Amino acid sequence: MNSYNIEFLNEVDSTNSYLKKCMQERGIVAPFCVYAGSQTDGRGQRSRVWESQPFENILASFLVDNFGQLSNLPQLNNAATLAIVDTLKEYEVNNIKVKWPNDVFVGSKKIAGILIENIVSQQEVKKAVVGIGVNVNQKHFDKFEATSVVNELGYSVSVIEFLQVLYNHFYSYITKDKLLLNQSVNENLYKKGEMVTFKENEKKQSYIVNHICLNGSLQVSAMGEHFELEHHKVKWVK
Repeated sequence: MNSYNIEFLNEVDSTNSYLKKCMQERGIVAPFCVYAGSQTDGRGQRSRVWESQPFENILASFLVDNFGQLSNLPQLNNAATLAIVDTLKEYEVNNIKVKWPNDVFVGSKKIAGILIENIVSQQEVKKAVVGIGVNVNQKHFDKFEATSVVNELGYSVSVIEFLQVLYNHFYSYITKDKLLLNQSVNENLYKKGEMVTFKENEKKQSYIVNHICLNGSLQVSAMGEHFELEHHKVKWVK
């Protein structure tokens, strides 16, 4: 992919909110990406705040049109995740892991996250806004156990060039076969085969992590039995 349809902003409340507004007011179509140097109201999953120093990181949202059946949504998350993984690999970042449901880690530290918002009609995903945050040149993090490209490599890189590589991978991956996407994500699964504690309805339970299912749930096991955890019902504890 040689051309890029990217809108650059100095500051915005959130790139997801801005992109949704652009869809309504300007009728934009995919491929289209919004990048902001800083966000005043950046969000993560469960309304968490995304910590980012201005112009040091990737704060971007990608538009996807007509992704198909609502049941395909887990594959959109996989496509975004693998786009991040492959971009980091191109920059020779090592020990990259996919932490279910929507984070990317290097070792035990978070380097990227995904937030997807959708417009659905009659069980069809008409529009999807895929927000991606990647820590690129930020060295210090006050509130979170996090890392960045510069911390892993020892030198800073061009945020804009990083975004272009990510853009190419993302729009390539959304056309890939869902079985291939699922297999690739599981090859990089964080804590695979290890015991992890989750919290559901104020109750903590430990399971062995097996794999991410095609429906987006996480298959785990305990006492020889298999279970599927749904991401909106459980919280990863440790």
